[in-house]
This record gives sequence, structure tokens and C-alpha cells, in this order.
Amino acid sequence: MAVHGEVELGRSPWVELGAPVADALRPASARLTSDVLATVSAAVPPFQEWLDGTRTLAQGIEQGLRDFLERLSSSDGAPLRGRDVYFDFGRGELRAGRPLDHVLTAYRVAAQAAWRGIAEIAEAAGLPPRTVYVLASAVFAHIDDMAAATIEGYTYEGEVRLEERQDTRRRLVEALLRRSAGPDVARLAEEAGWRLPAWVAVLAFGGERAARVAARLPADALVARVDGVGYGVVPDPGAPGRREALRASFAEVRAALGPTVELRDAAESARLARLARALEPDAGGLVLVDEHRVDLLLLQDPVLAGGLAGEVLGPLDGLAEPARERLLATLAAWLEHQGEVRPVADALHVHVQTVRYRVTQLRALLGPRLGTAEGRLQLELALRARRLSP
Repeated sequence: MAVHGEVELGRSPWVELGAPVADALRPASARLTSDVLATVSAAVPPFQEWLDGTRTLAQGIEQGLRDFLERLSSSDGAPLRGRDVYFDFGRGELRAGRPLDHVLTAYRVAAQAAWRGIAEIAEAAGLPPRTVYVLASAVFAHIDDMAAATIEGYTYEGEVRLEERQDTRRRLVEALLRRSAGPDVARLAEEAGWRLPAWVAVLAFGGERAARVAARLPADALVARVDGVGYGVVPDPGAPGRREALRASFAEVRAALGPTVELRDAAESARLARLARALEPDAGGLVLVDEHRVDLLLLQDPVLAGGLAGEVLGPLDGLAEPARERLLATLAAWLEHQGEVRPVADALHVHVQTVRYRVTQLRALLGPRLGTAEGRLQLELALRARRLSP
């Protein structure tokens, strides 16, 4: 296409403009770079502060203009040639801890300044108005591509940082669970941006995704999977309302919360939380270790607990299942209500005479255990062990 010819509107600007237009602009590229640099530095003060004494911004503008002229020359709608430069620029902004707001403002200001300079050059070169109009479209399309590459770089760096932080947090949880030395934990906590608390409680969970569980925990909790088990390290678990909030958050998700311990004992809280998950594993809701210590004592040694249940409750095993289950239910209610017949009858929805009859049967089968404190303790533990057995 001739420089002074008319362009066909509605087509890609790169196709419509071509090498002759690029050749008309190229001699003034150094002056154009200088003008754009001055405008951006004045309009976006952070750039002057961040980049003073470096050539980074000038190089970026030079690269942008060079890419623009090459795209004009190609006449084939070629993609942005210096894309990696702008991609890396976005990554660098995140590494420096700066938001993209100022960068995108700088791009907009640069586009406006570049367009003003290009319009003057195009007018001096005698380019027709329609060619100048398409040039404007090309300038802003080019800036949009640069901005998109920078945003992608910024986003990519954020994802990398997030993955690194998640990995560091996982290693921190692992260190806490294996009782690592203080310096190792302190270093990982600093890398993860986690303030070391004095007291923690550890949550154990199973098949749920870590991200799903993390959304239910306080913002300062650590969440990670270690050896196939999910853990949430909850700082300051005794804070007002924290346990109530956890109960509400895990009403439909099965998890167990270990006891509150000093940070150095987080592994013990995690061990007990893992053990507590075995209590009614198919049910939902949060299990608090502090409310199930007797059951957990039994779970510590299932062989011993099973032997106790077999010895104490064995005399009932020879009964038919319906009769056995009725007597076991009566025994549990009788122990719970300390031998008071009326509350037992109300709990079982039977007549008091029925309760007395069943208790007589239990005394005959179980011997003197119902009549002594030691015997009643054995019966209570045996019933719990029987309930806990798979």
C-alpha cells in the first residue's frame, strides 16, 4: 500500500498500514521515545521514584516503539514480538511488591503521548486522514497487547508465589508434626508469613479438599495435607467464640479438633485429633477431643478395650440378638441415670416394671458388677468399647 493512498476501514490496522507507513515514522522514533518517557515520568510519579537512575523505563518504551514499527512493517497481523519483555515486567512488579495500577496508568499515558507524537509525524509526512485514523487504532491495539502481556506476567508470578507459599506452609506443618527444632519452625514460619502463636489446636480431616477446609477456618490457620491426612493448625483456639464458630463451620464436614497445646506440642494435638476421627467416621460434624477423652483412651489400645468388653459383656452374647440389644440399651440407660428407674423408663419409652424386670435379668447375667463402683465403671467402659469397635 502506498503511504499516501487511502486505507480500507474495518480491516486489521497492521494489514492496512504496512511498511511504507512504518518507514515514514521510523526516522523520528528516538524523539518519540524521549517525549513518551518524559510524559510518563511526569504523569505517573511512582515511575520516576522507582526507576530513577536506571534505563528500564526508557528501554521498555524503546522496545514498545520498535515492536510497533515491526508490526506495521509485517502487514500480516503478527503477534507482539517483544511479548516476553512485557510479561517479565509484570512479574517484576509483583516481586517488587507493587500493584499494577500505576503500570496500567503508565501504559495509557504512553499510548496517548505516542499517539500525539505519531499524529504530528504522520501529518508532517503528508499521510491522508484515514491513514492517520487507522494509525490511532493500531497504537491503542498495540498498547492493549503490551498491557495484556504485563497482566499475564503479574498473574503468573502471583500463581508461582502462591504455590511456593503453599509448599512452604506444607513444610511448616510437617515440621510442627514431627516436633522439629525451634529454629527450623521459625525459619519456615517467616518464609510463609505466619506469626508463631503461643497456643494452637490441630484439626484433622479426611477426604475434603484442603482449600475447602481452609475456607472454613480462621484466616491465620495453616492448612496442609501430610501423608494423606489433612491438618489445620489453628492459633489461639481459646479465643472468644472460636470453638463455636468452628462447630458451625464444620456442621456438615467430618473433622476432629485436638486439645489446645503449646506450639511445640502441636504433634500431640494432631495425634489425638487423628484418633478422634475414628469416632463415628461416617457422621458429619466436628469432634472435640476434649469432649471424648474416655473414648480416646479406649481407642489407644483396641485389643485391651476389646478384651474388656468381651469379658464384662460376654454373658449377654449368648442371648438372641433382639433380647441382647434390649438389655444392652437398658444397661446403658441404667448407668447413665445412676440406677434411677423412672428416668430409665422415660428414656427407653417403656414401663417402670419393664425396667425392673430387665435389671433383674442383668443382675443375674452380669453378677455383682451392677452393685459396686468398680463394676459399674467396668460396665461403662465395656459398653463404650463395644460401641467403638468396628
